[in-house]
Amino acid sequence: MSIFEDSNTLVFVSTITNGYADAAAWTAAAQPSGSVAFVKTSDNTVEEGALVAGTEYRVIGKTTAGVIQYSPPFTTTTLKNAMGMDQEALVEQVTYLGYNGVSGSMDATSDTYYGLGIVLNHTFGMLNNSPLLLTVPYKSDSTATQSEVAAGLAIEATNVLKRQAYKPFKVERINSGAQLVDLDNFALVHGSKYFTSADNDTASLLVGSIIRVEEPENDGDAVTDPCYIIVAHDSGAAEARIYELDQPFQGVTNADHDHVSTITEGDWGLKFTGISVADAAFDPVTDEPFVASFELMTRDFETATVTKSVNPVIGSGTYQLCSALEVYAQFQRKTKEISAYPPTSRLVQTSASNLYHVYSFEIWDAKFVDATTGINPKSPTRIIIIEDDGLTEAFNTVLGVTLVSAVI
Repeated sequence: MSIFEDSNTLVFVSTITNGYADAAAWTAAAQPSGSVAFVKTSDNTVEEGALVAGTEYRVIGKTTAGVIQYSPPFTTTTLKNAMGMDQEALVEQVTYLGYNGVSGSMDATSDTYYGLGIVLNHTFGMLNNSPLLLTVPYKSDSTATQSEVAAGLAIEATNVLKRQAYKPFKVERINSGAQLVDLDNFALVHGSKYFTSADNDTASLLVGSIIRVEEPENDGDAVTDPCYIIVAHDSGAAEARIYELDQPFQGVTNADHDHVSTITEGDWGLKFTGISVADAAFDPVTDEPFVASFELMTRDFETATVTKSVNPVIGSGTYQLCSALEVYAQFQRKTKEISAYPPTSRLVQTSASNLYHVYSFEIWDAKFVDATTGINPKSPTRIIIIEDDGLTEAFNTVLGVTLVSAVI
């Protein structure tokens, strides 16, 4: 059995090598900040080979703030459930409605109400334990076309998302049409309908022209890149002309985008791409790591079908997951560095945009055996070592584990 009141989680973060060669004696003064080592308690010898039965060890780390951290002592007998988790970047969901880059098309039935519902799975637990549902309505006119319906739904979806406190996905159009003219030097601004070109493209960019924008830039032209229709311009001469799109640009602001094409018109589709919280906007003290996840529900569509192209993956060893672990462990320990109430600070040693290997094991501390019943209460201490994936520390060898993917 386990006495949970005495159990806790200790997190050690390894951002640089431990500074000691195999068998070198550990000293606090020489231990570099941001390093972690397995050390024999008998003589402070650093262990980089496999743990030896009967020998007592402890994990020692020096935080980036210069504070030495120690795990409880353990042996191969009291060390349990060791594992190593490989790094895996977060992957955003991509879902198509209608044309999906290979086949399919958008509906084009006149005078029809199209209802599109988006169920946000990652909001489960909010609003009385129900996921958030967004509704995108659109009614086609008396001369409906694929282009009209795709544009109407995309533009209405953009308006719906504007009313949300957090934008969990973006909606763009794609088209199967072939490339006509390859252009460059476009100035595009996220959220704006207006753009300019540093070249004289007035002969190519006409009202009604469909442009395909390579996203991300320099990633290779693809029929799944977003498309927009030019609906107006200010009649300016040459490179001074200002063009207007029918939908605000949903991509990344780029003052000099070098891969934009005009295309012939083919089949249309909608592309839904998840948008999870960026590392720079993630607060490990108050936020919970998640990946945007959603389902499309369609009403009165006869032609357009849903294709889930890329499943959402929260990843493993990401900055958000690891920094949240750091804060969680410090909350458990309530050491004097963070004992102020309300808490004012946490030491976060992981860095945004980095990936990490994560090692974990438990130390089962059994201090008491009841002589009558034989009950042997245990107070496990979970040790988590977060290692920058660019390092080659010997943790695999020491713990006898192989890094495995945590992503299913």
